Amino acid sequence: MSYPLVKRVPHRMLGDMLRMMLSDKLYFDLTLEEGRTLSRAFTAVAFDWRRTDSIYLSPVGSDDEFSAAVTQDGLHVETAEGRRHLNWDDVTELAERLAVE
Repeated sequence: MSYPLVKRVPHRMLGDMLRMMLSDKLYFDLTLEEGRTLSRAFTAVAFDWRRTDSIYLSPVGSDDEFSAAVTQDGLHVETAEGRRHLNWDDVTELAERLAVE
């Protein structure tokens, strides 16, 4: 399987969710609105990364928060499991997938 990826998953209380997977062990379950919000944030930093230092989201359907430092070469995602780097191609791809799923 190629990462990152986004797929729809059901949640018994919240309905349809988006699972943003950065690896087989690192993923975030997002409501559809959270997915659209993160998509807009990803798009904004991909086109002008100098405007902000970080992106943060505490998803309703996930125990983990999404926290990423914005750098010249992409996003550095921080989790309890460790770090994951997303280059600008990864960020742009996730923005597109989160917007349309």
